[in-house]
Amino acid sequence: MRRLLILLFCISPLTLAKKPTPTPLPATLTSNLFSHQQALIIKESAPFYRLDLPISVYQFTQDANLGDLRVFNAAGEVVPYAFITPTTTTQSTQTALRFFPYATAEHERQISVHIHSDGQLSAQSSSSSSQSSYIVDASQIQGRFETLALNWQESNYQSQLKLAASDDLKSWQALGNTALVQLDYQGQTLKQAKIDLAGVKAKYLRLSPETPLTLTQALLQSSTQDTPITNRIWLTPVVATHPQQGEYLFDLGLHAPIDRLQLALPQLNTVAEVSLASRASPQDSWQNIQNMIVYRLASNESPSIETRPNNHRYWRLEVKQNGGGLGQGMPKLTAGWLPQQIAFAARGEAPFTLTFGNIQIQNAAMQATDLIIGKQIASATAGALLNKAAAIRPIASTPSAAKTYALWAALVLAVTVLGTMAWKLLRQTQKL
Repeated sequence: MRRLLILLFCISPLTLAKKPTPTPLPATLTSNLFSHQQALIIKESAPFYRLDLPISVYQFTQDANLGDLRVFNAAGEVVPYAFITPTTTTQSTQTALRFFPYATAEHERQISVHIHSDGQLSAQSSSSSSQSSYIVDASQIQGRFETLALNWQESNYQSQLKLAASDDLKSWQALGNTALVQLDYQGQTLKQAKIDLAGVKAKYLRLSPETPLTLTQALLQSSTQDTPITNRIWLTPVVATHPQQGEYLFDLGLHAPIDRLQLALPQLNTVAEVSLASRASPQDSWQNIQNMIVYRLASNESPSIETRPNNHRYWRLEVKQNGGGLGQGMPKLTAGWLPQQIAFAARGEAPFTLTFGNIQIQNAAMQATDLIIGKQIASATAGALLNKAAAIRPIASTPSAAKTYALWAALVLAVTVLGTMAWKLLRQTQKL
């Protein structure tokens, strides 16, 4: 036992010496430290450029959070960059809407209302006196409703107003009550005639004041949002592996912000109850994404599956066997996502190069609000994937001379101890 402990003590330095130590990165990064490089194409001069990240970034980056990403200029210098979210612009518009008296049980009128093919209304009434209700035609408004400002003939008017919305003049959704007030006194006027609509979208509004009034104007404040169009990226369909009954596994081969999935079933006239799960790496636990019914019929098939974006690479489809599963053949999974965007400063000369793929590189992205000064930003596109470098892996540091001598001494000592033990064991055997 004593000799065995001595032997383990001698061999342990050799075992520890085999653990690689990552080589420290140089103080100044160069593009050859990354496994992949991609040319960036710019067509106009600007201080900043916006770029949709290409699929190659998600395929070859070694950090699932895209920390190992940099932009270089023609001189080989790193330029600052930031991840950005596509911005939306809001346009507000005021429109004078047409309105029509509306007959109620308490105030019946001879009113004829006609809906045209474009949704607009026309009406005729036999009386022009105060009305108990009005229908406001908002069928030509494209945006969301913010406020509705009313004007009327009556002075010293005060009433509660019931508001409702409809798209077909048949089904009405109540939007609540509000107060209408106009008080005139000694040449001064106090008026509350604006209704907050809180983003409602409908073709028609119904105004029902408790006290009849003669409406003269209805001004609608609406807003529309313009969102930049971003093309969704779709991955080539991935065929499942089938390790056990009722379970199908998919390796997408990348870490992308997946938010759409399309499942292609192998046989026609298939209906199955399934659950979908994902995980970032084989060592992680599965996270349930969705339980659903999937189908493939001659004239119809399951719609795309919408999920909250996640960058998991591995996906699992579990199929309940109470209906016979999926039958023969393997399902295919197609993943889609909206590419993330970066903005970078055009410091130095073009061409600019996007580099990625080195697990040792730490995230250096700035905040978009700190990087982008002003509103002048142009678009850049990803060009050809340049000749990639060899895969970057941690390299063991070269041991010092003193450490080398110590390791050799331990090796010689271990061999000596083994030789002595073998010689003594041989002598004992010969005596027997």
